[in-house]
Amino acid sequence: MTRIAEIGKPYPQALQAAFERVMGPGVPPLALFTTIASSERAWRKFTAGSLLDGDLLTLRQRELVIDRVCARSGCEYEWGVHVMAFGGPAGLSGEEIAATLDYPLRAEYWPEQDASLLAMVDALHDRATLSEAEFAAARRFLDEGQILEVLMLAGFYRTVAYIANGLDVPLERGAPRFTDYRP
Repeated sequence: MTRIAEIGKPYPQALQAAFERVMGPGVPPLALFTTIASSERAWRKFTAGSLLDGDLLTLRQRELVIDRVCARSGCEYEWGVHVMAFGGPAGLSGEEIAATLDYPLRAEYWPEQDASLLAMVDALHDRATLSEAEFAAARRFLDEGQILEVLMLAGFYRTVAYIANGLDVPLERGAPRFTDYRP
């Protein structure tokens, strides 16, 4: 049970439709979603981001950003949800998923494009800014729209980590734990 009660069934029709758009028909919504949806305003603000549309970043890029933000923020809940749902489709190997937990980043382990993206996340997490060198490294692989998308995505998932961790949202059934990838 979370620290703020989840909204109970039956869900209002508009909310049920929103859950089905996100989760798929007949798939129960995540505890994070039902907790946030206990406040209509919070749910509306939370879902306004539209950062998972796949228009600017590849699925792999998106998931590397999300997994790294969640790992660095100690957000096992959201990290596990994304590893479970998107790790395979994003083409992340078990070793790569485990390496999202490594700190400091082992840049030599990653292709240069991935290392640049992960270093960008680390800089934002540690200092909330990018040095000229970090920005230049990102610019080698990302255009301006993609850089803005990474900044927004990283910030959004830092917010998700605050919510999931702050409310002590229980792990989803079947979602991996950090210890599944790190003994």
